[in-house]
Amino acid sequence: MVLLVVVTQKAITNSGLYQFELFETNVKELIHKACQNDIEVIFVRHDDGVGNELTKGNEGFEIYEGFQPMDDEVIFDKNVNSSFKDTGLYAYSNILFRNSSFVLRTILG
Repeated sequence: MVLLVVVTQKAITNSGLYQFELFETNVKELIHKACQNDIEVIFVRHDDGVGNELTKGNEGFEIYEGFQPMDDEVIFDKNVNSSFKDTGLYAYSNILFRNSSFVLRTILG
């Protein structure tokens, strides 16, 4: 099993988010429990392209500091509405779960 944390970047994961404090607490708890139980945490960032706030190189593109990935955790970048299309995540998940089915629990930012 893995925990997939999707689009929790600084530009949108902040006090402007509806019920931000509750969201932040819940995501932190899920990440903490995953780490305690040796469940891999995978992060996915969204890139809107040049000229937008959610663009690689901009501060808002980076993952919210409260959920900062550990050095050994994997981050995939996407530029469409799918975390699997052209990101490498699908191939990575096939390697992880070659001989078993899996469930992805997602957190949508």
